[in-house]
Amino acid sequence: MSLPRFVRRFRPYSVPISLFAVVTAVVLFVPPLVLGEATGRTYALTVAVLIVAISSVLPYAVAVGVLTVPFLYTGIGSYAAPAVLPTDAEPCTLTAALRHVIAGISYVVAATAVGAVGIGLDFAASSGSDPFPAVGFLPLPALGFPPFLLLGGVVIAGVYVVVQLWRYGRPVRALGWDTVLGTAILGAFLAASPMVALWIFGSYGF
Repeated sequence: MSLPRFVRRFRPYSVPISLFAVVTAVVLFVPPLVLGEATGRTYALTVAVLIVAISSVLPYAVAVGVLTVPFLYTGIGSYAAPAVLPTDAEPCTLTAALRHVIAGISYVVAATAVGAVGIGLDFAASSGSDPFPAVGFLPLPALGFPPFLLLGGVVIAGVYVVVQLWRYGRPVRALGWDTVLGTAILGAFLAASPMVALWIFGSYGF
């Protein structure tokens, strides 16, 4: 298969595939770096943290998916593929709205999952250990919130925004400022997901 043909086939599914790849990589490779070994116990602890985080963020995920439907309705952005956006010839449909809501919920869960794994890095850093001794992260300042937790959401949001804009198949300038801004705002909701999950769960004094 030629590269242009592969790109054409990959583009419609690029956001969910990219986010799934990021989540999988983080869940598989980060916990052993924090706990020092890739054992069943390591991944059991990871699964436990993920269950707590995802169950905590579900109300927010549903709210984001449902309350951002106006973005889809006005055509300025969507969590689903750009093909579902309404046009002059085809207005917004219930199927498009459902795809947007389901994608939004899924992406919030993905951002929370990556952020939840980041909690382990925050615990390691706060306890004085170096979670990445080979990389040598510089000590982070006291930000008042868990930085790796927030970073997890920002990573997923960044991947979503960049790949979603590429998904349109047109240069960014040709998309219009409203589409770019709408997509960025949708990404911001994803970036906030881990912090919202933490707030709901009531940890770190929230």
